[in-house]
Amino acid sequence: MMRKTAPQGPVLPAAVLAGLIALAPPLGAETPLAVELVTAHTAPVFLHYELSGSIEPAEAVPVGFRSGGRIVTLSVQVGAQVEAGQVLAELDPTQAAAALRGAKAQADAAAAMLTQAEQALARAAELTQRGAATQAALDAATEAALSARSAQDQAQAGLSKARQTLADCTLTAPAAGIVTARSAEPGQIVGAAQTVLTIARDGAREAVFYVPDFPALDRFRDRTVTLRPVEGTGAPLEAVVTEIAPLVAGATGTVRVKGKLRDGAMAPGLGTAIVAVIDLPLGSAMALPWTVLVTKDGGPAVWTIDPDSKRAELRPVRVSRYTDRGIDVAEGISEGALVVSRGAHLLYPGRAVTATETTP
Repeated sequence: MMRKTAPQGPVLPAAVLAGLIALAPPLGAETPLAVELVTAHTAPVFLHYELSGSIEPAEAVPVGFRSGGRIVTLSVQVGAQVEAGQVLAELDPTQAAAALRGAKAQADAAAAMLTQAEQALARAAELTQRGAATQAALDAATEAALSARSAQDQAQAGLSKARQTLADCTLTAPAAGIVTARSAEPGQIVGAAQTVLTIARDGAREAVFYVPDFPALDRFRDRTVTLRPVEGTGAPLEAVVTEIAPLVAGATGTVRVKGKLRDGAMAPGLGTAIVAVIDLPLGSAMALPWTVLVTKDGGPAVWTIDPDSKRAELRPVRVSRYTDRGIDVAEGISEGALVVSRGAHLLYPGRAVTATETTP
């Protein structure tokens, strides 16, 4: 039998084959991977907040009548500017005036009784000196005079109280300021010390804004806050945080913070909506873009490049904070390290790379 052989292709000349072998890359060589690098630098880290709030008075004074009664006049409205001592409201003075007349009559009677007792004491003393009266009579006259003087003092105290009660029927402003609340109306019967009006004192103003609750909240204290109005183009102001509420508001989950405006600042009107801007220092870290982040053994890591060998090395890191712009690395890489920001998903330990761009 005859054996069939498979057809063979053309045979290359020996010289051509030798040239192709010379042009082929050596075994084991690899093409460096083009990656983008970023240089790690340590810098201060700040927590940036922009918070909504409003301008409020530093001191709001609730005012009311010292005694109860029916309001007959209430002459100011919310927003009115008042001066110290200005009449704000009046109670019906009928009962107070009657009580004053009664107290005056008692005071007059006590004064007359004192005069009579003092005259009797003088006569008893004169008679005793001449031997026409006994010592017991003088002692009785002295006791009566002392009792009359005590009665007059009591009547005078009652008269002063009645006068003050009548004066208290008129409510005056304790200080200059702006009326921010009106809690009663003419014809209403109010009790003693019940708030009728609230006055914001002129002078100091403060910014009140609300902060999400977080562990470093105490760092707000004594910090300077920049304020700008929500509407309009007013100049920014500065305030110093003076108070942090101890409790979280249940409805919003925020904490109320107050900041006192600097002395001499032209504060916006009461109730003006503002935005409070503050940067809280959180130490130092290396800010890197999100694209550097990979994982190693379930934890965060980054690829670094040896500047001499140009080869990749995977390093686990500790991330102190995640932001909307990237990550803050606290530990794991040294100052000035070259970190792969793009192309990290194609790397393996020892992979040769070439930088297409080095971002400072």
